[in-house]
Amino acid sequence: MFLVFSFCGQKKEIKKEEIKITKKVIFLIAPKDFRDEEFKIPYDYLQKVGVKITVVSQETTEAVGMLGMKVKPDISLDNLNYEDYDGFILIGGAGSVFYWNNRKVWEICRYFNEKNKLLAGICLAPITIVKSGVLNGRKATCFIDKKALEEFKNANVEYVNKDVVVDGNIITANGPEAAEKFAKALLEYLKKK
Repeated sequence: MFLVFSFCGQKKEIKKEEIKITKKVIFLIAPKDFRDEEFKIPYDYLQKVGVKITVVSQETTEAVGMLGMKVKPDISLDNLNYEDYDGFILIGGAGSVFYWNNRKVWEICRYFNEKNKLLAGICLAPITIVKSGVLNGRKATCFIDKKALEEFKNANVEYVNKDVVVDGNIITANGPEAAEKFAKALLEYLKKK
């Protein structure tokens, strides 16, 4: 696909993939056992179109994924000035339960929801969003897990058995197989804002 722009009477064609998105988002990863594909696929996809991604974890020591990927976070959670960002994306994996009861992360989820900014989670990470209280009465998905589904029910969140669910500013996905669809949904939201 090509887009045609007119500059002082001259027409210029620009390939769609050359268009850059000037947004800033946060990727929150667990210190260990984040899910590699759920980080890498959306990270590469968004970065390719110019989205600036800040990787955050509890500390800035190297985080290790479930499949061995190593990521050095840019900043610790305590030092994050989250109001400067357009999106907050929680990466899943077994380690994401680390944030389920983290009050600081709940505070950030509430801020992004109140400001109608992108708030997203994949795999088991949507449970942190559920526990922050912002999904009450809304629809979402997550990795199918007895404890996770119990959290949905207790918080009055409608579980939808789909790869990706978009409910307003909140995007959730159910696991590593949905990572690419998740990335595309994130980009679509950011392009609209």
